[in-house]
Amino acid sequence: MRYCLKYASLLHRMSNSVLTDEDLLRLLEQDASLSSEKVAKKLNVSAPVVRRRIRKLIQAGALRIIGTTDPEKLGFSLAAVIALNVASDKLNEAMNELIKYPEIRWMSSVTGRFDIILMARFRSTTELSDFVTNKLSQTCGVKNSETLICLNIKNASVNNPLV
Repeated sequence: MRYCLKYASLLHRMSNSVLTDEDLLRLLEQDASLSSEKVAKKLNVSAPVVRRRIRKLIQAGALRIIGTTDPEKLGFSLAAVIALNVASDKLNEAMNELIKYPEIRWMSSVTGRFDIILMARFRSTTELSDFVTNKLSQTCGVKNSETLICLNIKNASVNNPLV
């Protein structure tokens, strides 16, 4: 009986030491600054295994390790979601022009009532007004826009977790 319990315990530890991409990515999404040794300890594998897996994920284009900022701590306390109607033959041209504006944090073409939805950050309502009046209105193909001010953002992550 004692042997069976030891064997079951060993099997349990061995099954927990298998590193999956999902486990690794979930941990890196929480804190990408962790050393491979700390990641290995948390995931119950060796540091070389972690380094090889990270290198493989980076080479495959599945993982990028980047620094992110907190816009509010940098003075960009005003967040706005802006929905745009764009001439159908100018959609790609408009998106290529819009993505150059540093105020825009993310953007997507969408189905439904609008053609493009974007999220942008500003220091003040004056900056937002200037953006809408002078930049959006001058963007190729933009017919009209609707601006929504974000009041209580719960997930301010630039890169939403995938796993």
